[in-house]
Amino acid sequence: MRTRVIITLSVALALAAMLVIVQRRSSTSSVPGSAETESATKLAGAAKPLLVGQPAKKPNVATPAVSAPVYPKLEQPPSVTNKVERLAQIRETFRALAAGDLAAAMRAAKELTDDNERETALLTLVTEWTHGELAPSRQRAQAIAQYGLEAGLGFELSKNPELAALWARELTDGQARALLLQRAAANMLGSDPTAAFALGQDLTPDERRTFLDGLFTHWGSVGTDAALQWADKLPDPEEREAARRSIQNVAPIGIGTALSMQDGYPTINQILPRTPADLSGQLHAGDRIVALAQGGTGYVDVYNVPLSDIVQMIRGAPGTTLHLQVLPSDAPPNSRPRTVSIVRDQIKF
Repeated sequence: MRTRVIITLSVALALAAMLVIVQRRSSTSSVPGSAETESATKLAGAAKPLLVGQPAKKPNVATPAVSAPVYPKLEQPPSVTNKVERLAQIRETFRALAAGDLAAAMRAAKELTDDNERETALLTLVTEWTHGELAPSRQRAQAIAQYGLEAGLGFELSKNPELAALWARELTDGQARALLLQRAAANMLGSDPTAAFALGQDLTPDERRTFLDGLFTHWGSVGTDAALQWADKLPDPEEREAARRSIQNVAPIGIGTALSMQDGYPTINQILPRTPADLSGQLHAGDRIVALAQGGTGYVDVYNVPLSDIVQMIRGAPGTTLHLQVLPSDAPPNSRPRTVSIVRDQIKF
């Protein structure tokens, strides 16, 4: 009897001990934030993204799927701010490019498809290369409106003929390129006319005509004799005649007076130096012209005749004689005009 009681108590104690152990294990595994659970969470959060093209490695052990965290959608910054930053970046980039290969810098600007970005890049290059010595903004805007962005900005470089010629070839075409090359060549006439005219050798016939017309017009206004001598050397008869016309548009054959209309009569404002009118000593500022005659024709009254028509009457072929009836500026009322005869010649600047 005592032996049975002892065995029964021993079994009861053993069962009680096993129950306590099972309860403790169950309690430990269910506590949130335990070492085992936290370790798994850290590993899941520390996973690195794969590089593009890198094959994913299969895990050695199966892991429970972890749902991706959801973040609030970030608002994009205002577009104006993006554009400002973009244009600032372009300025800095092209300031650096301006110090390197000039043609490469121009080509990089040409590749920009956005008009504002390309304008910013080109203006940055021009500003750097001219050291900020730019034409007035209104003048630059008019040139851009008339000839396009690239040519309009290229005119800023005309004082540096080699750079302007490079700009013309890299960034412009057609009549705009011819005009830009002409501006560059005009700054070379005084030092190297041969090199100046060589800038237009690769132009198309129409572009070359624009180039030559502009170049001779400029040269005729500052160095008429030299321009005429060069025009006479042109081998093409049409180009030679066109060059002489361009020169004579700014330095015509005449007597060398600047006129304006006063009280219906053409009045001499100025006598140009070293011209037939100046050398004759017969005309003076303030004199009024009342009639004109040339060759064997009679005098033509010029009262209220348009000034443009009077100018054409004064101009003519070199070596011909122009007859004028003139009233001096200080002539008393009802005075008779005096007659003046002057031989026309090429006006030379």
